[in-house]
Amino acid sequence: MRTFVNPRSKGFTLIELLTVIAIVAVLAAMLLPCLGRVKNKARMIEEISAGRQLMFGVQMYGDDHNGAVFPGYAADPAAVDDRGQRLSFPENARYPWRLLPYMSGSMELIYSGENRAKLTQLKAQAHGDYVYAASVFPSLGINSYFIGGNETEFPPAAANAKYGGGTVLVQISEARRPSELMVFLAARSTAGGSGAQGYYQVLPPYLKTRQWAETYARSLAPNQWGFVAPRFNNHSVGVLLDGHAENYGLQAMQDMRHWCNRADRPDWTLAP
Repeated sequence: MRTFVNPRSKGFTLIELLTVIAIVAVLAAMLLPCLGRVKNKARMIEEISAGRQLMFGVQMYGDDHNGAVFPGYAADPAAVDDRGQRLSFPENARYPWRLLPYMSGSMELIYSGENRAKLTQLKAQAHGDYVYAASVFPSLGINSYFIGGNETEFPPAAANAKYGGGTVLVQISEARRPSELMVFLAARSTAGGSGAQGYYQVLPPYLKTRQWAETYARSLAPNQWGFVAPRFNNHSVGVLLDGHAENYGLQAMQDMRHWCNRADRPDWTLAP
């Protein structure tokens, strides 16, 4: 006895397959932006966590140095690399190797997110090249001019004598608004000839005059926006002196009251 087989039951028709593919494509188009936002949010959370770890290190430094603020950029401090070898200028001047002893010796806490892949690449280089490069690209830049001071470009003693005591914060106890004063901010640079999601310092929007471009655009060179990176939907992770972290929008990150201990208005400038 022969069994009749319906040819339509052997599989999907071409129209049915095309319909399924179209539905999958539509669903993927709807989900991809959501997945992108979730991934971006995860990176931001990781950077916030890294910033808090940096502040633990800064606070431990203060505990060991009678309440002194960690220097933003030091002239000739004692610093060693991951092999215990003494470092010379400029590697020892930038903050990563100087702060590392207060962060369990883990450079991965200073490099976060996609910038950590950059660190992995650097480790594959010659050790001397790695030591130098690791000092340049930390994910968060330090507010070196007004927090602890930049002893090469903005020496604390000279700046405080000229512009008033507390212009450069050198003692934690002298902070007027520790919950508003930024120590670290998400950074970017073109050092090394290519874009990097990190830099060792961020520079303020105002000194004697405005230093930043009037408006932000992704096409701007990093130095035109103080090396600050608004990489999270035009927001940057900022870490405050009291240890907490916030997301700063484009307007808030230009407020000098977040940069300088003496600033009393958003467009505050240096005046003797």
